[in-house]
Amino acid sequence: MRRLISFDDSSITVGIVPQVCGACGGHVDRVRMALDAVGGDDGGFLGIRTAASTPCCGNLRKPRFPAEQLARLLNHLQNCPNHQNVET
Repeated sequence: MRRLISFDDSSITVGIVPQVCGACGGHVDRVRMALDAVGGDDGGFLGIRTAASTPCCGNLRKPRFPAEQLARLLNHLQNCPNHQNVET
């Protein structure tokens, strides 16, 4: 089960099923997800993708969360007066 823990202007931190980090062996129960620009070989812009990193060592992961949904969620969180960010 995922749950929103915190957010800022460009990313969200969500809780995930606890697991061991593949890079450092640390206990991971959350990841930070942000949008990442994808460029072509010629340096041109191709699109966006969702990138996730672990808080223990910054190990990059491939999240199964669509970039379009993350973009809509970030936009909603930034513009909705009912949401206040509380960093943990």
